[in-house]
Amino acid sequence: MFKTQLSASLIPEKIIIAVVPVLTFFSFSAMPLIIGILVLLLMLMLVPYSIYTIYMAHLNIAFDGSLAYITDRKTERLIALKNITHIKPVSNFAVLRKRWQVTYIENGVEEDLYFYPADNSVVQLFIKAVRAQNPLVSASN
Repeated sequence: MFKTQLSASLIPEKIIIAVVPVLTFFSFSAMPLIIGILVLLLMLMLVPYSIYTIYMAHLNIAFDGSLAYITDRKTERLIALKNITHIKPVSNFAVLRKRWQVTYIENGVEEDLYFYPADNSVVQLFIKAVRAQNPLVSASN
């Protein structure tokens, strides 16, 4: 069966994360002091999100009729869709994209997975595929 791409590549966010500090560094001396301090504080708030996006977020999430494929920089994990218990959107103030949480049980332990979808229609296909394997899944739009 063919895999359907679920997660977005976050390329615009990664470009912004790379460009903004460089622009800020070179324009810092031309800014009034108060604006420079505000920009510095804004950058300090964006650093944790930047670290998460570049280094800790899963790079690729795809699915087919029975499995979800979670790929990071070095490994690929397979999760049976029947082991997924919750699918729900999560509020996020850092970016405009809707972030989703998938809760699943692996080896008797409940784990969470967060991702930014490539498209909302793909999330709906994912929810349908999970419901076909696990009718008891709790899913919201």
